[in-house]
Parts: sequence; C-alpha cells; structure tokens
Amino acid sequence: MGPSVHGLVVDVAVTAVRAGLGLGLGVVAGVVLGLTAAAMARRTSIVEGVLDFARSIPPVLFLPPMLLMLGWNDVARVCTTAAGCTWLMALSVTSAATARRSVRVEVLRVAGATRWQQIAWTQPWEGLAVLALGLRASASMALVVTVVTEMIAGAEHGIGSRVMSAQIASDTTELAADLLIVGGLGYLVNVALRRLEDWAKRHA
Repeated sequence: MGPSVHGLVVDVAVTAVRAGLGLGLGVVAGVVLGLTAAAMARRTSIVEGVLDFARSIPPVLFLPPMLLMLGWNDVARVCTTAAGCTWLMALSVTSAATARRSVRVEVLRVAGATRWQQIAWTQPWEGLAVLALGLRASASMALVVTVVTEMIAGAEHGIGSRVMSAQIASDTTELAADLLIVGGLGYLVNVALRRLEDWAKRHA
C-alpha cells in the first residue's frame, strides 16, 4: 500500500470514527430528550416549539462554542456532530411516543393491562419504523457535519482535511475524488440503515 493510498484510508477511517461517535452520542441524547419532551408535551405546548427552535439552528453553529468550551480537538468536533443528530432523533422519538394509540393498545387496556404493560408490549415495536427513519437521517447528518467540522476547525486528518488541502493546492482531481468518497460512504451507510428501516416496517 503506497503512502497516498495509506493516507486516504486513514483519513476515511478517521472521518468514519468521528461520525460514528457523534452519531452514537447524538442518538443517546436524542432518545433521552425525545422521551422527556413526549412526557412534557402532554402538559405544555411550549416543548414542541423549543424543539422546533433547536432544529432550526444549523449544527455547524455549535462548533465555535464547542471549541471554546472543550478546546481545539476531536471532542469538540464529535460533540458538534452529536448536536446535529440529537434534534433529529428527538423528533423521531417524540413522534413515535406521541403517535395515535393503536388497536393493540386498546385491546391490552380492555384486557386489564397496566399502563406500563401496555407500553412494554407495544413500544418501541410500533415506533420502530419512525425511529429507524430518524436514525437514517441522523447518520447522514453526522457524516455531513463531521466533514464540515474537519474543514472549518483544521483537523489534521479526515476527509474534510483532504478537501481543504486539495483546495489550497487547486487539485481538482483530488476534490472530485473526495466528493465521490463522501457520497459513496454516505450511500453505503444509508443502504444498511434502509434495510433496517424496511425490517422495522415489516415487524411493526
């Protein structure tokens, strides 16, 4: 493996790891936030407005405060990526949790099941399709935000770093290759998650 190929592999791997960590952190935060919002939405309508406000903020705008709080490092980049995924997952979780009650819930209620039994026997199974869709959207967001943070924050490695180096060198061939790499990586992730979404729809 030549130096250039090795460098490409390293950069792709670094970007994939950053995006994966940001996605994982964002999914966890989004699930917690979504469940909390769903519970509060029944009591106050301001919760939905707050989530809409947060989703309207471009995720990259979280990078400067993250850099100030966490330093000029990968932690800030990963947390910025997580911030972009959190609101998408929170929307999916809230939508799934506040969806119209199914016939199965009504049958369980008539049969005398407690509220927690109704939830355990119907959720998150009935909301799997919505959650899978949220995960797929979050994965795409994670890749986009990760590459942008690598470009803006001057990462040493990563696809975003390669793009900036190619721009400075006016290397259009490298720029085109980087675009194809990002698109291909996103495509592969979406294919895998689309299969998960299809499985969820069949088992909902």
